[in-house]
Amino acid sequence: MSILVKNGTAFVDGAFARADVRIRDGKIAEVGALSPEQGEDVRDCAGLYVLPGFVDIHIHAYGGADCMRGEEDVRRMSRGLLDTGVAAFVPTTMSAYPKETHEALCGIQAVVDRPETRGAAVLGAHMEAPFLAPACKGAQLGECLQMPSVGAYDAMVQGLTCVKMMTLAPELDGAIALIRELTRRGVVTCAAHSQAKAADVHAAADAGLSQITHLFNAQSPLHHREPGVPGAGLADERILVQVIADGIHLHPDILRIAALCKGARGMALISDSMEAAGLPDGQYDLGGQAVYVKDGAARLQNGVLAGSTLLLHQAIRNMITLARIAPETVIPMATSTPADSVGAKGFGRIEPGACGVLALMDQQWGFAGVVA
Repeated sequence: MSILVKNGTAFVDGAFARADVRIRDGKIAEVGALSPEQGEDVRDCAGLYVLPGFVDIHIHAYGGADCMRGEEDVRRMSRGLLDTGVAAFVPTTMSAYPKETHEALCGIQAVVDRPETRGAAVLGAHMEAPFLAPACKGAQLGECLQMPSVGAYDAMVQGLTCVKMMTLAPELDGAIALIRELTRRGVVTCAAHSQAKAADVHAAADAGLSQITHLFNAQSPLHHREPGVPGAGLADERILVQVIADGIHLHPDILRIAALCKGARGMALISDSMEAAGLPDGQYDLGGQAVYVKDGAARLQNGVLAGSTLLLHQAIRNMITLARIAPETVIPMATSTPADSVGAKGFGRIEPGACGVLALMDQQWGFAGVVA
């Protein structure tokens, strides 16, 4: 099957240009000034931006499906997220007891091994627990938290190969040793739910830590004499920062400051979404806790933010319209930068051989559909 996307403004090699894109058998075959082939499905995208499919490296749930519930929910996420322009994602677990965590990872592994015929690719699992600081647990379940160790990690994973990322508190005893070992195994380690000082974060980066999860949220604050987790993340060139650009978790000025500090290659837009993403306001669930969504903000009964209802195309629009960052800087933050950060070759770029999922946005940066 061949699809020709014509007359759009494509994001190619870090810039916007008038270019057609041919997709054949799910992969990009050609980019340039192209003429239709016989029998080809031609999509006229005049007036639209043609972007690489988005890559979400931190997402718990979508459309009523939650990756903690197992394989079928991960498959539902895969199918549903594709229609929002997401080409690939990393389902993210939350605090649970070891057996429940292992079962969730088994569900993710199953979809990695046997992908959906038409769905966003599952790149692996992101474990956002249990090695977190109780004082910064946010919406995580405190009774399920543990001190970090290789043994505790192995007891949950039990030889599965799907784990791509681990979020932990680097100041906890045993964290540096675990970071060093996970880095050796090819797992990306991230800091959050943490009371760490800046020196702790820099020391963790020396051991291999390479990302900050949901910058500024559930972590020690930025202070002019103790920069904490966010200050270290913004200052250390080895560290990529993940940002929830929903206008709720972070003020537009903070989004702008972070983008100006890190640039297109140092910041990744994430959804951190829970099951209400794509659904109306109301009462939902996160890890067995009631979550109340009002005006798109997801909170526990005590008012603590409980993930988001954000979609990545909304994050792109917010970065451009609220934070006033140039589109050429923003688009990589939702495409090539997160893809590269987890070694997802073939995603995040419009180039021959890459994934043939394209996201379309209009001139006001509203979502206009997906080609897949």
